[in-house]
Amino acid sequence: MTARFTVLASGSSGNVALLEHNGFGLLIDCGLHPRFLTARLQSVGANWDRVSAVVLTHTHTDHWKDGTLADLNARKIPFYAHPKHFDFLDPRSANVGHLNRNGLAREYGDAPFELAPGLVCRPVRVSHDSVPTYGFRIEAHDGGPGPAWVVGYASDLGCGSSELIEAFAGADVLALEYNHDEMMERASPRPKFLVDRVLGDMGHLSNTQAAELTATIAGRSGEGFPAALIQLHLSRDCNTPELAAVAGREALVGLNPATEVITAKQDFAVKSIPLARRPNAANRAVARVKPQKRRVVQPSLPGFDEPLW
Repeated sequence: MTARFTVLASGSSGNVALLEHNGFGLLIDCGLHPRFLTARLQSVGANWDRVSAVVLTHTHTDHWKDGTLADLNARKIPFYAHPKHFDFLDPRSANVGHLNRNGLAREYGDAPFELAPGLVCRPVRVSHDSVPTYGFRIEAHDGGPGPAWVVGYASDLGCGSSELIEAFAGADVLALEYNHDEMMERASPRPKFLVDRVLGDMGHLSNTQAAELTATIAGRSGEGFPAALIQLHLSRDCNTPELAAVAGREALVGLNPATEVITAKQDFAVKSIPLARRPNAANRAVARVKPQKRRVVQPSLPGFDEPLW
């Protein structure tokens, strides 16, 4: 089973990750303009021919770009989003209508669904001020006991939850937001309403919060899990890669000290993580698959304005 996971971009200027599995390529979010996303794919030896689908976490504009939606339509690449995401996007992008008319707009809900044979995505609701926002547990099945490998991905959230911990336990790759250092955030020249937003339960995870969540997930995951921790969505102004990395390593030192800690970047792709069945993979739970329904255009609902970062 040939598979790898690569964060192509992460931060308030654009978010995209690439999961490749047996010839199927999944983009998690599409928050870069087409030219930059094309270059980022090429930088890791991939290209648009290897992208089979896109799944959206939420509708803040660092997670989707209208030009990229147009590119998906032209390339006939399916776009997965929650019905409320479509309600928000429909009046803001004609390209969503084009995707829908061409049968490329696909809905997901709260139940696991199959992206490709043997590749299952379980959406997990998280607390963020774009409602709804999702993280994803993505797992591969190869006919053996339990999933062969698991990726847990949550890029924007203000606090953890028991559902998220349960979903991400046993992940081979844990990709989790480490947004800010709380002291730097409080001392920043940002307006008070923005600081309060970031620090709130529907804002973003601090290094301390993310480290506590990492330790809890790792503590319920068994020996050797996760193999890699990828730190997402670092603030340019209120965090540093060094502070985030120290927090992540300290969270894991007493549990899985061999876990590789990788801090994702805004301006270039970070190291790809190979995915393969591990000896203790059989101990993990198997997600149930619910048949997906086709997208039906619904009336627009009031949405959220573009966020301030």
